[in-house]
Amino acid sequence: MLAGHSLPNDVPTLQRLLLEQQQMIESLKSQLHRALKHRFGPRSEVLNIDQGCLFADDSVVIELPVQSAPTPPIAIAGKPAAARRRAVRMLKDLPRVIETLELPEAERVCADCGAPMRPFGIECREQLHYVPARLEIIETRRHKYACSGCHAHIMRAPMPVRAPIPKGMAGPSLLAYLIVSKFADGLPLYRIAGRLQRLGIQIPHTLMSQWLMQAAELLEGVGERVFGKVLASAHVFTDDTTLPLQNDDPARHRTYQAKLWVYARSARGQRPLALYRFTRSRSREGPLEHLRGYRGYLQADAFPGYDALYADGTIQEVACNVHARRRFVEAAELLERPGRPHEALGFYKALFRIEREIAPLSDAERLEQRQRRAVPILSAFKAWLDAQANAVLPKSALGEAVGYALRHWEGFVRYTQAGHLEASNNYAERCMRSVAVGRKSFLFVGSERAGHAAALYYSLVESCKLNKINPLTYLTYLLTHARNPGLTLPTPDEFMEVDWGADRMSL
Repeated sequence: MLAGHSLPNDVPTLQRLLLEQQQMIESLKSQLHRALKHRFGPRSEVLNIDQGCLFADDSVVIELPVQSAPTPPIAIAGKPAAARRRAVRMLKDLPRVIETLELPEAERVCADCGAPMRPFGIECREQLHYVPARLEIIETRRHKYACSGCHAHIMRAPMPVRAPIPKGMAGPSLLAYLIVSKFADGLPLYRIAGRLQRLGIQIPHTLMSQWLMQAAELLEGVGERVFGKVLASAHVFTDDTTLPLQNDDPARHRTYQAKLWVYARSARGQRPLALYRFTRSRSREGPLEHLRGYRGYLQADAFPGYDALYADGTIQEVACNVHARRRFVEAAELLERPGRPHEALGFYKALFRIEREIAPLSDAERLEQRQRRAVPILSAFKAWLDAQANAVLPKSALGEAVGYALRHWEGFVRYTQAGHLEASNNYAERCMRSVAVGRKSFLFVGSERAGHAAALYYSLVESCKLNKINPLTYLTYLLTHARNPGLTLPTPDEFMEVDWGADRMSL
């Protein structure tokens, strides 16, 4: 900061210094607000923008096309849709135990006339009963046969299936339980060991870690087939999140901020799949290597590491409008009363209302609706952004939001060019929930090899969830037949095509 005697005397220079300080103050206020909200505040981005421009200074009235009222929830079987969502849903193939209650023969007499009483109906009550898990030991005894004449030839009964881990005590179902508990439920191995101890067996968590590493080697082929199917899709969602890697450098005093990348295909016209890849850092070499040879649309955030993928035009960027909207929400939260950020949120409210209404339509119908309804709103929004770019401070929260939207505008509007594209990247971000839950429990992975194994397990578990398959059933099947050389292990979407009877259960 300049001392009073060193300040310049000319007015233009003083005005420039004042403007620079004002920009710095606005930038620091925005950063402080974001940090405080991230640490203490709610994560919801819901703001009431219906009265956004009534009391704002120098605000511009934006007239948006009138949208039809949203379709009310459909009531089924005489109950409101909201009430049905709160009801308990049970699978049709759950085991059912019938208990019958009858009056004793001596009490089936009318208290008024003494005539015998006859049954005319029943009253039913259903309760869910929890059957605790149990462990059992399957002992396989192979009979051996020797020649009674020459005693030179010995035969053994063939093994029905080969164990997933040679000379190991872990059966396929136990390995599947470990995988699901850690990578679907977010439990660390020491906590899983406590559960197993209550069931009657003590297994060191270091031994369970070795089992998981060995089982991952058996399932690598399935993971590669999933990745091939994802890259064969015309539209791929991607995102990344932190998965800390244990420090192996004596001179370093903290974990490595390794990354887990997801590449997912949606369920429009195909069965959904999600594939994860592990990298030691967030450098652009990761996505460049993973998406080598891919052709199509890539839905992602504005990470600069993706820019090289779009250079030759074989991969087209589809940006996430939710990321852009979030910046205007942050700018709106800095204001004591509605202002210009709320005007931008009005555009996004109209755009996402259209997306909700056309979600169940076909791709051709969605494209027609977007061209007719969303494109005019986007054109008006672009004109508004161009006007605000020259009217706000570039380093302010609103200026950064406007600049971000203008820099990536072509990617933000590309979703209107095809019906199968989406306006946001929320699909990929939802695939990261399991990773975020687990990261709070087991903190880091011990090695790069363990990171790649975790990526494989997340791929199979999350793909099962997307396809409404019980991952425990699927992984038990894979590990049971993993060493069968004559069988190609199915991917989660292929597993859906086979009727496994009562073994396949929806999540």
